[in-house]
Amino acid sequence: MKKIINETQSLCPECLKKIPARHIEDDGKVFLEKECPEHGTYQVLVWSNAEQYQAWMEQSVHAQPCSTYPKLTKECPFDCGLCSTHEGKTCTAVLEITYRCNMECAVCFADTKKERYEPGLKEIKKMYETAYQNGGDCSIQLSGGEPTVRNDLPEILRMGKQMGFSHIQVNTNGIRIAEDIAYVQELKEAGADLIYLQFDSLRDDVYKKIRGKSMLDIKLQAVSNCEQAGIGVILVPVLVKGLNEQEAGDLIAYAKNHMPIVKGVHFQPISYFGRYPNDHGRLLWDRMNLSDFIECLVSQTNGQMKEKDFVPRKRYDSHCAFSALYYLEENGQLKPVTEFVQTKQVPEGIDFARKANAFTNKHWRLQDPDALQTTNGSSTAAGQPAKKSMKEFIKRLKNYTLSVSGMGFQDAYNIDIGRLRGCCVHVITYDGKAVPLCAFHLTSLEGRRLYKNE
Repeated sequence: MKKIINETQSLCPECLKKIPARHIEDDGKVFLEKECPEHGTYQVLVWSNAEQYQAWMEQSVHAQPCSTYPKLTKECPFDCGLCSTHEGKTCTAVLEITYRCNMECAVCFADTKKERYEPGLKEIKKMYETAYQNGGDCSIQLSGGEPTVRNDLPEILRMGKQMGFSHIQVNTNGIRIAEDIAYVQELKEAGADLIYLQFDSLRDDVYKKIRGKSMLDIKLQAVSNCEQAGIGVILVPVLVKGLNEQEAGDLIAYAKNHMPIVKGVHFQPISYFGRYPNDHGRLLWDRMNLSDFIECLVSQTNGQMKEKDFVPRKRYDSHCAFSALYYLEENGQLKPVTEFVQTKQVPEGIDFARKANAFTNKHWRLQDPDALQTTNGSSTAAGQPAKKSMKEFIKRLKNYTLSVSGMGFQDAYNIDIGRLRGCCVHVITYDGKAVPLCAFHLTSLEGRRLYKNE
């Protein structure tokens, strides 16, 4: 029997008009249901575990609206950048510094090769300024396209550091990182704190389907080069149901075996915007969501990961993302540092962006390059961990923690305008706006965009 959970607003996937929508529970799952007067009814699976959905929903906290920002002249989400109805500031600012790319993947959130865009250094400085105005010392992600095709990327990194940003990531497919160790070292010296590395699989047949060619050797060499240069890596797999979701445990095992240079794994179930295989039926029903992914991790890690380890985002909407943190013990086992404790009341006024930035700064970077000279599992001959002093233990805890997180971006099928108002991951445009990522890259079935850099 269907039960309405909440009412919201969404968009028609075909014409992108705003339409009423509601989340409903049906047969233990949660769906977004909506109807366009012109194009009909849509019912999209958004969460496979209704009990978990309800528990997480109780953790959501609405942040204060950005009342000092301009008022809407149109309506949300057609007037982004940010407006007075948006809740909270920027926690991660995405600066798209080129739409050039050295690949043409079958799956591409940005689908940037359809457009021509590459801001100059003057425009990039303005983008940095916009990020600071909206989020202070927020996390910066230099993205694209493929940012490493720009030969002035080190200069762009230095500019960001000089302007006061303490954490700058390079979002990359890893090709140039794998080809040139000296280049990786140059990026580190210029201010790169993290390589945010596309890493979908440990199998080349998966790369051939998602990326169009074999790439496993490139990915492994990229991680190796980062280790030699002493710069941390976050692995970023895109999960496609029926293709690579059964590799979640293997990817965690790979990350664990390459600590401390690998700082975490950030999973992204495929979202249907930009460039993707267009199968209407699959987009509605056969899609991967965050609850599916958590179940994959629990079932594929031999009991090391449990559902209670994963903490939902503490801002509305809590179903946007989750995270867990693990300590790698010397016997090779992952021990959870986080635990989800359901509470009926969450403190108001949480400065979510500030806390998110502090977490990223602490756990999404290599804290101690000297840790690369030690091994993961120092043990005695009897197979028991060697005794450590408290100082040694604290040092190991600092370096051997693994962040495991997931974020499900919204597309035209499952977009929830209420959730969009609480987004803190913003694309910074060349003309001084901060647009929620899910709004910026959202496309209709025919590829029409709400926003684009040009």
